[in-house]
Amino acid sequence: MKILSWNIRGLGNPRMYLALKKILQVHGPHLVFLCETKLKTMHMNEVSRKLNYENCFVVSSIGKGGGLALLWKSETKLQIKSFNQHHIDAEIVMENEKLIRCTGVYGHPDMR
Repeated sequence: MKILSWNIRGLGNPRMYLALKKILQVHGPHLVFLCETKLKTMHMNEVSRKLNYENCFVVSSIGKGGGLALLWKSETKLQIKSFNQHHIDAEIVMENEKLIRCTGVYGHPDMR
């Protein structure tokens, strides 16, 4: 299973969208965790569809900052276990029926 995690620093930027699209085409990850998308749920779902990811779980940005997204292909069996403004935690069923945990985390360096 291929997994991509990227602090995209604003997916509304056309250059970042094109860079992400190219990476996805070249490497074909099954699962993509994006942080600092700076997008609301509806817009991120639209982006996910354009990138050919059938499934998308979004934690919307607050104002002009933050925002998380987990994208995955339809053949990936995934269940969201928990989330907040700083993480998305998921359980994935592998082809051999074993479970793995995947947690994407985003936080400021000065967390107290």
